[in-house]
This record gives sequence, structure tokens and C-alpha cells, in this order.
Amino acid sequence: LELYYVVPLHTTGFVVTMITCWIGYKFENACGMGYWKSRTMAVALSLFAHIIFYETPAVNFLLLFSKEYHFRFQADKYSAWLGMASGLLWGKLGDYMQWAHGYENDQRRRIVSIVQFCGGFGLIAFWYGLFGSIQDKYTYNPVHPYVFIFAVMGWLMIRNCTRYLTECHSALLEFLGRHTLETYVLQFHLFMTHNVQYIPAVIPGSGADGSAVLKFLNMLLCGSVFLTTAVFARRVTVATQVSVVDLVKNITGTMDTSMTQVVPQQSTERKDSEHESEETIELTKAESV
Repeated sequence: LELYYVVPLHTTGFVVTMITCWIGYKFENACGMGYWKSRTMAVALSLFAHIIFYETPAVNFLLLFSKEYHFRFQADKYSAWLGMASGLLWGKLGDYMQWAHGYENDQRRRIVSIVQFCGGFGLIAFWYGLFGSIQDKYTYNPVHPYVFIFAVMGWLMIRNCTRYLTECHSALLEFLGRHTLETYVLQFHLFMTHNVQYIPAVIPGSGADGSAVLKFLNMLLCGSVFLTTAVFARRVTVATQVSVVDLVKNITGTMDTSMTQVVPQQSTERKDSEHESEETIELTKAESV
């Protein structure tokens, strides 16, 4: 059961995020606050609640479940809050990216890219020099929730330090990223055995004492089955979600009964082209008259 700590951990993060969003909404609509003030107040209250729980003996409540839950929740205790704070500032980040890389100003772009790269490299070096180089995990783990944000911010600054980098991405990583939830959960069912220490040895001779080639082939085989299952699981999850939402809307009477005809894109473009041709003909007639 302790292997599935991710379920209550993620559920708690989602619930806390939704409560924070609801508080911000109430501040804006019931108290008449502006957008930024209401959202900032909500995020600040969420941080205060995190501190009250995780930085006081109240966190020992998790020991009622297990020591593993107690450790895992504290290792990621500020992840949800950092996500909310990042989401709040996302619009400002977009404004900065537009200012830095959106205009045809080569000099500004070059200066910003250099400064941003150096700043990102400095943040990563700061994290690694003071914390990341610590070999003892029992020494590093307690400070990880507070300091790893420097490495993440540094990498994002380097990753987006030029206009070219901001406009390109890895199709493979995008594909894997869209299936991270399924791969994360299914790894305990398909890809790992013996207390999450090994993977199944399907090919004979690919065990712990087998050759490196057979081990590699066995990993590819198991990984292919694992990834294919994860892709299938995601499709089933999305289809189930859509069906359940439509069912709830139908039961509660909020289903939109109006039918919207879906017109193929090519057909629409053809009609637009014909419509433009007719306008051109009419305009030509009018000019000739």
C-alpha cells in the first residue's frame, strides 16, 4: 500500500489547489477585491496553511498512516504551492518573454539572452555548490523542498534564453510528457518487481547474472509493453472522463441539447473560397457597370 503514496499525495495537492482558487474567486466577487489582490491573498493564505501544517508538530498526523507517507508528503510539501504561485505569475512571464524576444530588436535580444543564460547558470551552480553536491541523502532530503527551486528556475532560464529555443521542443519528450501520469502509476504494476528494485526478466538469460546485451534487450521489450499500455490507459481515461462528464450533465439537466453540425475543414475552406470568388465576380460586375 505504501507504494501508492502518490495517489493521496496528488489528490491532496489538487484539493488544496482547488480550495485556493475558490478562495481567490470569493475574495474577488464577495469582497470586491481586484484580480491580483484577491489571487495574491489566496496564495498567501495557502502558504500560511502549508507552514502551519508542515512546519509544526501537526505534520506528525501523517504517522497515523505510515512513516513512508510522513516522509513523502514532506519531501514534496511545497510542490503544489509553487505550482499555484507559478501559475499566478505565468501572465507576467509571458509579458517578459514578449518584451525580451518578441520584438525585432537584435541588440536587446542578444543582451537579454546572455544575461538570462548567465543568471540561469548561476542559479544551478548555486544550488549544486551548496546543496546538490551533498552525497548523504539524509542530509540533503530535509532541505530539498526549499532549495531545488533554484535549479529548476536556472534550467528554465537557460532553456528559454533565446527566441529559437522558446519556439522549438522535442516531439519525443512531448509525447512522453502527455503520458507521465499513466507511466508513473503503471510502473508499479508492469515495469517493476521485488519492491520496486528490478524489472521482469522475460528473456531467458537476462537476469541479474545475465549478459549486458540480453539485459538491454529485455529492458527494451518490457519498456515497449509498458509504454504501449500507458498510451492505451490514457486513451481509456480520457474517453471515460468525457463520458462521465456528459452523463453528469445529462443527469443534472445541464447538457447542451443543441446540435452543432461539424463541417470538415477542407469543406469550409472550399466554401470560403467559393464565397470569395462570388464576391470578386460581383465586384467586377459592379466596376464594369
